[in-house]
Amino acid sequence: MKFIISLIFKLKRMNFIKQIERIKKIHLLISSEKTGTPSVFARKLCLSRSQLYNELDMIKELDAPLKYCKKRESFYYETSFELILDYSLKIIVEDESRQICGGSYFRPILLDGTLISLL
Repeated sequence: MKFIISLIFKLKRMNFIKQIERIKKIHLLISSEKTGTPSVFARKLCLSRSQLYNELDMIKELDAPLKYCKKRESFYYETSFELILDYSLKIIVEDESRQICGGSYFRPILLDGTLISLL
């Protein structure tokens, strides 16, 4: 069971990193106005068109002045827009995780102080 939870955590972490890297790539292509049509842009990112538009909506939620020009066949920013995305990961050992009081780490304690293991 512990292995499965560890595997799920690794997959979520990898998906998070892939998502951040994808957004960075989208921003770079839009900034250089080299996206191509929506279909071409989606293929560059190995996404469907609807997935691409979901990603673009996420960028728009960050107040990006995103537009599309049919003549140039490219997405572009209407005004200057800078997007900086950084992340860091730290692997913690089990002893450290016991000190964390937030997030998804949960150790139920009975009224008498006895710890209950969910694993």
